[in-house]
Amino acid sequence: MQTSGDAMPKTTSDLSDRQRKLRRKKRTATLSLLGACLVFVGLTALDPGHQNLYLGALAAMAEAAMVGGLADWFAVTALFRHPLGLRWLPHTAIIPRNKDRIGASLADFICDHFLGKEQVLERLRAFDPAQRLVQALSRPESAARLADFVVRHAPRLVALLDSDELQDFIRANAKEKLGKLDVPDLLARLLTVLTKDGRHQEAMDRLLRDIADIPGAPTARGVLAQKIAEELWSVMRWVRLDKPVAENIADKVAAGMRQLFLDMARDQDHELRVKLERNIPRFIARLRTDAALRARIDLFRDRVLENHELSRYIQDIWRGALDWLREDLARDESEVRAALFKASLTLGKRIDGQPEMKAWFNGWVTETVEPLVEEYREKIRRFIVARVQAWSAEELTSQLELNLGSDLQSIRLSGTFVGALIGGLLYGLMHLVAYLAG
Repeated sequence: MQTSGDAMPKTTSDLSDRQRKLRRKKRTATLSLLGACLVFVGLTALDPGHQNLYLGALAAMAEAAMVGGLADWFAVTALFRHPLGLRWLPHTAIIPRNKDRIGASLADFICDHFLGKEQVLERLRAFDPAQRLVQALSRPESAARLADFVVRHAPRLVALLDSDELQDFIRANAKEKLGKLDVPDLLARLLTVLTKDGRHQEAMDRLLRDIADIPGAPTARGVLAQKIAEELWSVMRWVRLDKPVAENIADKVAAGMRQLFLDMARDQDHELRVKLERNIPRFIARLRTDAALRARIDLFRDRVLENHELSRYIQDIWRGALDWLREDLARDESEVRAALFKASLTLGKRIDGQPEMKAWFNGWVTETVEPLVEEYREKIRRFIVARVQAWSAEELTSQLELNLGSDLQSIRLSGTFVGALIGGLLYGLMHLVAYLAG
C-alpha cells in the first residue's frame, strides 16, 4: 500500500512482481500446511490407533509438520498483525505497535555503524581524494571528457550571461552598490596597506623609471618642442630660428626630466622623493577627514556611474567576449576545449609531482568533511525517525511485508518440512528405543 509522498517509491512493474511473488509464497506455505493437516486426518481415520508402523510414521511426520507450520505461521503473522484477529494475545502485531521505536533503532543502527565519524574519515583517507583527482585530471581520456562536458554545457551559461534581463539586473545592483561605496575610505585603506613597511618602494621605483622614458618619446618630445616654439619671441619666428631653438631646448628639458626621474628612482633619499613620501600620509589623512576632497571624489564616482558612453563601451566589450566564446564553442577545433584539455593534463601532472600538495589537499578534504559528518549524521538520524513516524502503521506493515514477506513465507514452508522430518526422526527413535527395551 502506498500513499502520496510518504511511501517508498516503487515502479509499477517492480511493485506488481513483488506482490505476485508474495502471494505465490503465501499460497505455497498455506497449501503445505493444509496438506499436512489432510494427511494427518486421513491417516488417523484410516488407522486410529496408528498400529501400522509405516502409517504411524507418516502420521507422526504430518502431525509434527502441522505443529511446525502453525508455529511459524503464528510467528510470521504476529510480526505484522494479530493472528486470527485476537488482539488480547501478547507480543503480536509487533511492527505496528513498535513503529516509532523501530524507526529510532533503524536510525541509530545506520548512523552508528555506517556514518560514524571515524568510519567515514577512514574510508575517505583510504579513498585518497588527491590521487583520485590526479588520475581524473592527468589521464587524456578523463581530460577530454572534462573539456567536452564544459564545451557541451557552456553555451547555456553564455546564453544566460548574454540575456538582457541578467545584465539589467547586474547593472542596476552594481550601480546601487557602487553608488554607496565609500571610495575615499577605500583609497585610504589601500594606500595604507601599500605603504606599510615600505612595500610601495619597489613599485615606485618602476613607476619613476617608466615616467622617465616618457619625455624622450618622439611624440612627447614633439609636443614639448611645439609648446616651446609657441612661446619664443616673434623675432626668432621671423628669422626662422624658432623651431631649431625649440627642438634644442626640448631635447635639454626632456633629458633633464628623464635624469631627474631616474635619480629619484635610484635614490630613495632623493629630496623630491622624500617630499613625496611625506605627503602620502597627509593625503591618506585628508581622504578620511577632508570633507571637500571626499565630496569631489564622490562626485567623480557618481559621474563615472552615470556616464552612458562608458556603460555602452563596457557592454560592447562584454558582448564581444561572449560572441567570441559562443563562436569558439560551436567550432570542432574549439580553442576553449583545447585550453581546458591542456590545463587539465598540466594540473594533474603538477599535483602528482608535488607530494606536499597532495598531502595538503587530502588534509583539507578531511578537515572540511569532518564537521559535516557530525552535522549531517544527526540530520540523517532525525530524517529517518521522522520518515518512519510519518508512515501509518498499516503502510509500514504493508511495505515491510512486501519487501520481507517472501522470505518469511519461505520460513513457514521450511518450518512445515523441518517439522515433518523431526517428527519422523522422533517416531523412529521412539520405536527403536521400545524395540531395544523389549
